[in-house]
Amino acid sequence: MSVIKNSNYGWFISHETLINEIYSSVDSSATSFQLKPDLFEIVQPYKPAKSKHNLKRKTNEEDFGAEVRCVEKLYELFRNENEEIFAESQLEVRNDAAVTAAATIYDESGKNLIGDVVGANPDGPIVKRIKNSDFLFPQNCKFYGKDVADMSTHLDEKYDLIVLDPPWWNKYIRRKRKHTEHGYDMMYNEELRNLPLENYLSKEGLVAVWCTNSGQHVRTLCDEIFPKWGLEYVGKWYWVKVTKSGVPVCPFSEPPRKQPFEQIIFGRVQSRSLADPACDKLVVSVPSALHSHKPPLIRLLERFLPNSPTCLEIFARYLLPNWTSYGKEVLRFQHESLYEKLNR
Repeated sequence: MSVIKNSNYGWFISHETLINEIYSSVDSSATSFQLKPDLFEIVQPYKPAKSKHNLKRKTNEEDFGAEVRCVEKLYELFRNENEEIFAESQLEVRNDAAVTAAATIYDESGKNLIGDVVGANPDGPIVKRIKNSDFLFPQNCKFYGKDVADMSTHLDEKYDLIVLDPPWWNKYIRRKRKHTEHGYDMMYNEELRNLPLENYLSKEGLVAVWCTNSGQHVRTLCDEIFPKWGLEYVGKWYWVKVTKSGVPVCPFSEPPRKQPFEQIIFGRVQSRSLADPACDKLVVSVPSALHSHKPPLIRLLERFLPNSPTCLEIFARYLLPNWTSYGKEVLRFQHESLYEKLNR
């Protein structure tokens, strides 16, 4: 199980464990694959970058400041209740192994991007050779390596759960990545709003959106995008990113400085009869050093879904068993560079 610890305040989960379980037996043989462990060797907080923001407080930042302090307090309570799940602090060790592994993998997976592809694996986990690289495919998956603007051309099912990790517009990151090899297209809020998600939700539909800590993005999502999709706002969870010893990867700070958490915003269709996710829970984990390599949420969300649910991830960069995945880089994190082969 990827859920290592249940708590009154949320959960401690292991992204690494869940993925390793998926590929514990590949091609019906004694071969297994695991994510390269160095990706999760986050043993020290990252040094904060020098902020170029104007740090003058604004009204919305004051509101978010109160939210930051609330999340910080919740995490303090969570950690005090669950000290035994964290490793001892390694003050003399840095995150060099994780940073080096991530840079190498991102370079290799970027050179071997497979785009404009549609496929499925109706069987157990397998490895397939595509353009001189091996890619892993989990059990019973479907995937569309297509632009989200073309969803209506390819998707024709209803889903009980839709997860999105949008490339939210960010002026600072856009400037930073404008001339880099690994830049990606960011999306204006209006473009996200225009996605026809309302056409793909079942009567028990639940939507989970990974969101930045931008107040503008959160407000637009809840007040404009969700209503267009026919959704009611449910509440939010906070993904708190920590080192292996439980220290947040950066300090909880006054806005607009960087925070050690991201938000997961939930919306529901009005016809839902199932329970909705409780508000203000923490999802605590050691993050992958790879950019946009979010932990799967299915073990936490399955209790809010019908039996044998239909699930879709949009802007996906990896595949999951029994899911449909859609995105321009849908196979990126299936590339062999992320994994080690084990012979049991």
